[in-house]
Amino acid sequence: MRLKEKLTFEELMSHMKEKGIRFEIVSEKEAEAFLHDHNYYMKLASYRMNYLKCPPESKRAGEYQCLDFAYLKELSTIDMHLRYLIMQMCLDIEHALKVQLLTNVTENENEDGYKIVKSFLTDEDKEMGILKSIRAHKSGEYCSDLIDAYYPYFPVWVLVELISFSSLVHVISFYDKTYQSSILIDSKYINIVRDFRNACAHSNCLINQLAKELPGEPDSRITTFVSGMKGISKAVRVKYLHRSFTYNFTTLLYVYDYYVPESAKKKRYQELQGFLNGRVDNLCI
Repeated sequence: MRLKEKLTFEELMSHMKEKGIRFEIVSEKEAEAFLHDHNYYMKLASYRMNYLKCPPESKRAGEYQCLDFAYLKELSTIDMHLRYLIMQMCLDIEHALKVQLLTNVTENENEDGYKIVKSFLTDEDKEMGILKSIRAHKSGEYCSDLIDAYYPYFPVWVLVELISFSSLVHVISFYDKTYQSSILIDSKYINIVRDFRNACAHSNCLINQLAKELPGEPDSRITTFVSGMKGISKAVRVKYLHRSFTYNFTTLLYVYDYYVPESAKKKRYQELQGFLNGRVDNLCI
């Protein structure tokens, strides 16, 4: 049954109670205030997919077995903090990719920083429309000077400051192909980083389906990566690497570990450890 497009807060409370959502830890008044000030129902409600419903033969058939509004509230808050952390990790990876590309260009005696961009824009940009996207940002306060100074054939160290993460990956892939270098690891790993980056930028829910199964088998390199971590048994590894979010997040860690220098990794891993131990450890799911 679909909800009508607009419900009052009182109607939302009634709807949630009909679904078996309780207000014992958080009162209805507190729940209403939270929805009003911090969230909206359809987003918050998506986290209920982590909880089981009563079986059809039960008197409470179709209702959630053990779900308090407080759990949904806490998951939405954890998700917010997780998005911020993952976004920072994605930005770290993006910066590291730029540094590796520019280092390769600098050390490449056959490349002046302009040639690869001209080749890329001539051969690859017809479908991608990078120049069109750059022109669209010409009126922006932070890019206009660079665009005015170099358009349309930028040096690579300017181009990387003007393009999206996806476009950066295409440029690096073109460079690797042109000069037989190997800056990029497998595209399926990079695609997961890109999807995380986009999801975080658009405030999409990340942990609303924690039990969702991975469509295929975990990649052997990711499995090997996890097997080298202390305190993770084979049974735990097999179980959780077959879940989509856990696998994708582990892949993000693999890419992060591959690209980001030790000095930057140490601080970010401390933040991640603090988040997991401090906010996630006692989560009720």
